[in-house]
Amino acid sequence: MIPVTIILGVLAFLFQGVAIHALMGPVAGVDVLLAFFFWQACAALLTTIFYAVLWPAFFALPGRSSLLHVFLTCQFLPVAGALLFLTEMAVHRFLKPLPDHGYLGAADTPEFNHHLLNRITHGVGSRLLAKLTTTEAPLASKLSAVVTLRSMPLRYSGQMLSDLLADSNDEVRLLAYGTMDGAEKEVMKQIYEIHHQLEALPAGQHPVHLWMRMAELYWELIYQNLVTGEVRQHTLTQIAHFAHQVLDRSPEEAEMWFLLGRCALLHQDYGTAENHFLHAQRLNYPQDRLLPWLAEVAFLKGDLHRIPFLLKGLRNSARMPQLQPLLRYWLS
Repeated sequence: MIPVTIILGVLAFLFQGVAIHALMGPVAGVDVLLAFFFWQACAALLTTIFYAVLWPAFFALPGRSSLLHVFLTCQFLPVAGALLFLTEMAVHRFLKPLPDHGYLGAADTPEFNHHLLNRITHGVGSRLLAKLTTTEAPLASKLSAVVTLRSMPLRYSGQMLSDLLADSNDEVRLLAYGTMDGAEKEVMKQIYEIHHQLEALPAGQHPVHLWMRMAELYWELIYQNLVTGEVRQHTLTQIAHFAHQVLDRSPEEAEMWFLLGRCALLHQDYGTAENHFLHAQRLNYPQDRLLPWLAEVAFLKGDLHRIPFLLKGLRNSARMPQLQPLLRYWLS
């Protein structure tokens, strides 16, 4: 008994031949075109049934949309449409699909492994922060991180040391406190010495250089992140007090205008900060120190169009290599 698939394939081939013969005959006209579409539709229908019978051997059971796609392709692409799907079946017949290993399962939540930190050669601050904030890290690892912090400038490590004052381990807290307390005492010792000098001066004198030094020392407490909360606000007030005393007697001191600008920036008073910075600029304050802060104020005020203009003067600055990525971003 002849298989059904062979019968369907032969009939589809014959009907396709009749359709082509009707179209290529010597007679032309609408009747010939209608006869062609009729025989072509029959060939496309038989081809679709042929593929529907063979399809499960290669793919999943075909849906209605798949069968409609086969029919329309064979209808409007005579011969080529049938060859297209025949080639597709041949490819799947000789190129076996990859074995199915089942559905993918959910991946486990990744866990932090502090031992890998020692293999990283970049981002020292990030590695130290990871060691200090990981609750599973051993005590020895945390203590070594705090010791490393002590060798870093407090400008960068002060905030991390301050956060460690709330650590659950007594040794970590004491080591962090000792580091910050030692640095604060060193600055405060100089402040007390100048206070004694000011008190010993006769009335009516105006020790501008001592006032300047006091403003700078109080700013050092802010700069190194040694004071927080109400003490920080008091320190900013002292900076402004001594800076204004200096400027009342010597308004050409650009450093004091710069410090007032930094204080205003910390108070989020961007307009006042910009005015102080511009005043320092008019007094020839070093541009490589001043322009980044003017650009910072412009950014905070939303004047983004001014930032490239302000940073253009720092393009060839070699004193601040850490600004180069910033310059490439805004000036490229």
